[in-house]
Amino acid sequence: MMTKFMIFMLMIAFSSNLLAGADEIIQKLVDSKRQVDAHAKLVDESIAQARPLTGEELYQISTGARQRLLNREESYQFISKDFTLVQKRIKKDYTISDEDLSSLIGSLAVALTLYETTLYTYHQFQDRPKLRRLLNEKDLSFKREDDTFKDSLKSLFSIKNSLHLLRAIKIYKRFYLPNVNLNADAKLQIYSNIIEGSYFFNHFKTRDDELRDDLFMILFERFKINVQAKVDFFNHLGNAIIYKGSKIFGNILGGFQKRKGLLYRDDTFISKVESTWKPMDIVLEKTPFRLTDNFIPGFWGHAAIYLGTREDLERLGIWENELVQKYATEIDNGKLIIEALRDKVQLNSLEHFSDIDDFVLMRSRTNYTDQELAEHILRALSHLGKKYDFNFDVETGDTIVCSELHYRTFTEVKFNTTLYLGRYTISVDQVAEQALPGMPFAPILLFIDGEEVDQEETETIFNNLLK
Repeated sequence: MMTKFMIFMLMIAFSSNLLAGADEIIQKLVDSKRQVDAHAKLVDESIAQARPLTGEELYQISTGARQRLLNREESYQFISKDFTLVQKRIKKDYTISDEDLSSLIGSLAVALTLYETTLYTYHQFQDRPKLRRLLNEKDLSFKREDDTFKDSLKSLFSIKNSLHLLRAIKIYKRFYLPNVNLNADAKLQIYSNIIEGSYFFNHFKTRDDELRDDLFMILFERFKINVQAKVDFFNHLGNAIIYKGSKIFGNILGGFQKRKGLLYRDDTFISKVESTWKPMDIVLEKTPFRLTDNFIPGFWGHAAIYLGTREDLERLGIWENELVQKYATEIDNGKLIIEALRDKVQLNSLEHFSDIDDFVLMRSRTNYTDQELAEHILRALSHLGKKYDFNFDVETGDTIVCSELHYRTFTEVKFNTTLYLGRYTISVDQVAEQALPGMPFAPILLFIDGEEVDQEETETIFNNLLK
């Protein structure tokens, strides 16, 4: 365990003064520490306030985690060219050219900065179960696999990596410190400050007895990570049992439908909607003829998002985006609605969506800029392919329910949630609440029992439905 003094030393080891003019990779790694502090604070505040992490907070945490992984990969690529020099033991007759030594010093500075910042992240996140589990869950939106955080920490406490660092430090002490010519190099002096100010340089020793103690510390931390991973696994197992039960129940009920919806493939309805909606409008529906509808709290039963046509996406400059192109054929075929159904999050056409009795189109009262629209569309598309969340937990990113899609996409909106069976859920009515007077959205188009409501009465009737 790290003492308060060690933590303090870790925080000051990489001040901006030390790093003035240093390599861009090092600066990225150092900057990530402030982000780590901010995200740990977000989790602590949500727990203290007995609320879930908001969509914006979840997005910030996952985006930060993704950036740290990219920083790590960039660091590995940078140091790999030089760390071949320390794959074998540093014997007494070992020699190294000034050119190789200079390059190795830069790589060592990057490697130690990576070690420092990862160790700092470990200290801040590992003993916060909520944050730890969040970063270990799979999330397609951020290209994160299962146990990503755990695996990155285990690589930190790797015997092999630690030995490589120790050998590089041994070369640094033997060949760089007495080298007058290299000592005069301003950039190498910066790297030298980073190396000698690092936790690893000052804490890990090279004498055999002390090295043995350090290796035992590494093994203990790896053991602790494994123990906590097992605790998280059993928590996951409990949630998985609930998930499977809810899935079976939902799939059985989902098969019962008395009739087709009153608006099913209705030309007047489809024409009206297509002439009205705009990208990132929210669409809600009700299907009282389906058995599942009787188990959904509130009036509205399902929520989806209208993405926009190819022309809309071209105008916004994102049609050539890799994520958009992945679904270009479906979009060209009229699948313009994104929704979370029982099998997965998917794109569907308005005709497919129209098997309903009641419908409302909600639009933001504030006009999004083109950049904001593009960001919202890409954020919504990033959830395609995720499984349905039969646990109905707004804080899980690997699975998602229809209303959670909005929670994760409209991150600027402060949705209400409900604590149920130890997890925070969001109902479709809680999405609909955002179109009440004074809220961020407004009801634009309303159909009840298959009939369009007059524009003058739309808001009043919509409000009454939620009462």
